[in-house]
Amino acid sequence: MYIKKLVCILLLFSGMSAASRLVAQEHKKERNYLYNEFRRGGGDVAFNGIAAWREGRLKSVADKMAALPAASKVLLLKEADKALAFNWPALPATLYLEYRDNGNRINFENAQFERRKVLTVLVAGELAGGNGKYIPQIINGLWAILEESTWVLPAHVGAQKAGTDLADPTEPVVDLFAGETSATLSWAQFLLHDQLDKFSPIVNKRINYELQHRIVEPFLQRNDFWWMGFRGNTVNNWNIWINTNVLQTALLSINETDIRNKVIEKTIHSADNFLNGYPDDGGCDEGPTYWGHAGGKLIEFITWLSDASAHQLSWSNNELVHQIGAYIYKMHVDSSRFVNFADASASTIPPPHTVYLYGTTFHDPLLTNFAAYLSWLDNRDSLRIKAPSLAFFIYNLECRDALLATPATVPYTAVNWLPDLQVLSLRSQAGTSKGLFFAALGGHNAESHNHNDVGNFVLYMDGKPALIDVGVGTYTKQTFSADRYKLWFMQSQWHNCPTINGVQQKDGRRFQANDVQYGNYKLSMDIAAAYPEAAMVQSWKRTFTFSPAKTSLVLQEAYQLKEWKEAFLLHFMTALTADTHTPGKVMLKGETATLSMTYDPALFEVVTERQEVTDGRLSPVWGDHVTRISLKARIQALKGQHTVKFVMSRQGYR
Repeated sequence: MYIKKLVCILLLFSGMSAASRLVAQEHKKERNYLYNEFRRGGGDVAFNGIAAWREGRLKSVADKMAALPAASKVLLLKEADKALAFNWPALPATLYLEYRDNGNRINFENAQFERRKVLTVLVAGELAGGNGKYIPQIINGLWAILEESTWVLPAHVGAQKAGTDLADPTEPVVDLFAGETSATLSWAQFLLHDQLDKFSPIVNKRINYELQHRIVEPFLQRNDFWWMGFRGNTVNNWNIWINTNVLQTALLSINETDIRNKVIEKTIHSADNFLNGYPDDGGCDEGPTYWGHAGGKLIEFITWLSDASAHQLSWSNNELVHQIGAYIYKMHVDSSRFVNFADASASTIPPPHTVYLYGTTFHDPLLTNFAAYLSWLDNRDSLRIKAPSLAFFIYNLECRDALLATPATVPYTAVNWLPDLQVLSLRSQAGTSKGLFFAALGGHNAESHNHNDVGNFVLYMDGKPALIDVGVGTYTKQTFSADRYKLWFMQSQWHNCPTINGVQQKDGRRFQANDVQYGNYKLSMDIAAAYPEAAMVQSWKRTFTFSPAKTSLVLQEAYQLKEWKEAFLLHFMTALTADTHTPGKVMLKGETATLSMTYDPALFEVVTERQEVTDGRLSPVWGDHVTRISLKARIQALKGQHTVKFVMSRQGYR
């Protein structure tokens, strides 16, 4: 009951072990926007007012809680009352070792996440008017977490010299969830310090000790954690997510000025490695779902720095950071539907507070209004303050009034071309989800959380999926191992891509789109290089022409093979029923419209295949199956061209 939402929000992002991480986007420039602003603002001196800032932050939380409607407080207290009976689950060694022994990561993570979720519910209840009622159970939760042998997930502990095993107590590792736990404990201590001291002064002493030993010391002493980026390697969401949590710990919990300043400065140095790796167009190669803990964490990070420095540090004129925020609405289809290339989900809701922080930082109403819409979408009961984590609870509390007072509207921008990321989204008409929506990508097959999907595209009708990207299933040990591309949903044959001479695309940086060009609703690219030599393909130019007025998309391909081995296949994925009875036409009937897919029956025969969907992450999005429509070439030719046309119509609908 307590963990379902937290798993959706947190487990999704935990991703890579140090040994099997995927390559992130390759646009590294030595911009150092964060550190340059830190120096301009006075360096350590900018944070001399931390004591006053802390007092102000505590007062802000107290004032926001006091101003909550009585019904909202009642809901928080009811949840906290339920949590009083909670028995803190054991985390035995055998449970931790399931990942090593059989690849299962969910069982341990569910139990670990549940502890933190229940702690959050209890703290929220105490703030809502517990008057000490929940303090003993809060301390039970804190003590249980403090006694954990490690805060590092089994899937990530392989970063230690002992490898994937039980955690080595002599080598503390800082991973995503050590960072998350650090922030949770820091917030709990910050908000309830005096109450904890009254119960037992040892509690705060123990929190300080564990934060110092597990987080602060390894963070300051080591530069070799891959996510830090200090060895010239590329990084991804791990970097900014961990640095944001470590920064929170420094600002909320570290009282020694010298140590706190060292931590602040190092987080800034490290986070620059994340921002330096971003393309100029602000595109997130990890997709919209991961954006919440990539670009979303970046805006949290700079907001913390700005607030704690009394706004002596500011990035409000930084256009790259602004574009990183704008990316999220450029990839929005409708409702909770987003373009889901890479490991993103086709149905997701980015954290509303992160979008709101971008909007207020850059005085951008498109972002603030979109944040209000996402907040409504995520929580249509305006009286409930959602608490997936303690930090998110505080954000939701502090942003609540502003989001409720902001018009909830969606940008629905018509043309969004990201030339560095090589991702395009187009819709029939700006300002509405009605009509046809199209998105496609070029890129390469070594992007962060990559799928082999160069040249892939999606189509939506009135905001509902027609041709789809299936997405990624529940993470297991295989997901981030050498066997990643044995998973069917990672393979190009289960994306809207060709299989050439019986050969699929290959993973790796050299497998990419070439000669990618966009202009006037036309996107073209040569995807031949995305295939290994065995495909014997010299060129495969794929051109998409979108017609807003006609609600149509024309896919034209011209190819040249070095050798013919077997008939090529053009794959198209859908969750709709495919009517293939008429030669040369496939009909996909949606809720409000039909998509007709026409092709030359002299060139192709159509084959459909049902793919069962049993995965717990995919089935809520697509149901119990998806369908692959394949156009199989009839002729043996080394050179040729063909056209497939997609038209949305409302015939038969009222």
